[in-house]
Amino acid sequence: MSTRAVARPSSDAVLGTAVVDHYEEALRRHGPSARGMDWKDEASQRLRFAVLCEGCDLRGKSVHEIGAGAGHLVDFLAERGIDAAYSGSDLSEKMVAAARARHPEVAFERRDLLRDPPAERFDVVLASGVFHVKLHHSDAEWWSYVKKMIRAMFALCREVTAFNLMTDQVDFRSETLFYAHPAAVLDFCRHELSRYVTLRLDYPLHEYTVHVHREPNRSGA
Repeated sequence: MSTRAVARPSSDAVLGTAVVDHYEEALRRHGPSARGMDWKDEASQRLRFAVLCEGCDLRGKSVHEIGAGAGHLVDFLAERGIDAAYSGSDLSEKMVAAARARHPEVAFERRDLLRDPPAERFDVVLASGVFHVKLHHSDAEWWSYVKKMIRAMFALCREVTAFNLMTDQVDFRSETLFYAHPAAVLDFCRHELSRYVTLRLDYPLHEYTVHVHREPNRSGA
């Protein structure tokens, strides 16, 4: 009888698989729409894109989106006239297929950033909504996962990485969502990643957006 240990999936892989199932069910029910990405509506999805993109100058930059879903950021950039070299990745094969169907000219791939980071680096690495849904996982488990993802995103960028999180300054909470204190996230980014951090929470959603720059932000954004 063999005594060789049986390989088990990492805790991060387990977290990711559960979240993939959640979003693929939304895609199945609503198609490649904002609701199919589990957003309330298109307006809130686009507002998040606007805040992410306004925090840095994307013109002429290589931009990689983590958790790209069906590729709606491509539409937003085109509508705004932002000429960026965009690519996207997602944990979900079905999301990648939906994105490729909508934008066959754009590079989308199925990739687990923590287990298989790309060799290529990008000027800007973005993620919108990737950290909102924790499902049945504990806050401690999810915060550990979020920090690993943010570190990996920053390692992937040459200039700036940006992401959004739900604030804990709310009067109602869902057990399946993750709420993070803005000061805790700012402290993590400044101590582990870079001193050049902006945190924006002046828009009408129960969340905030963080930009972590490698150098002082001189874009005027």
